[in-house]
Amino acid sequence: MTFLDENTELEVEKNKAIRGYIVRALARGNNGALLVRQIVNALMADNLIMTPDIGKYLKYLEDGGYVEFTNRSVNAYNAYRKDAVVQLTKKGIDLVEDTIQDGGVNV
Repeated sequence: MTFLDENTELEVEKNKAIRGYIVRALARGNNGALLVRQIVNALMADNLIMTPDIGKYLKYLEDGGYVEFTNRSVNAYNAYRKDAVVQLTKKGIDLVEDTIQDGGVNV
């Protein structure tokens, strides 16, 4: 087991919380989908992020199979700029419903 310093542990917990926030927000969205800008605005309003860059959080969720983009030309890093729609997958719904767990997402 690796021991992390306090700042790193706080960053890890923050990352898990933000990923969970995104998944929960999508679960409340229309058909499990939202504009990336809607998610960014909500995260900024709740002071969870300071800049609109949520690419690393979306990439984690996309790589885990929890979310997908409705446009094939969009990826986690250009989604904000392209005003993309992101939606939960079946696996993402299972995560929200606690059918499966991921230690990297605090749902």
